[in-house]
Amino acid sequence: MSEKDKALKILREVRRKIRPEVLERAHRAALIQTGQVAMTPQEPENEASRLFKMAMKNGGQRRLEVLSQLERKYRQKLN
Repeated sequence: MSEKDKALKILREVRRKIRPEVLERAHRAALIQTGQVAMTPQEPENEASRLFKMAMKNGGQRRLEVLSQLERKYRQKLN
């Protein structure tokens, strides 16, 4: 058995131990890094992340608006 065959056998054994979803995410990340695939969000964005991005957009111009929305939302929950 050549060195190449030994290395391929080891790689196959390691790949069998990796969960399929982890392997798929790694493959997708590799394709994105090489520019072969456009980035597509796979996981839904949670509310905190969405609000943070909206608040920080354009140098934080909507920061006060987002904070006031949050304040109204949580005051309604408290009452």
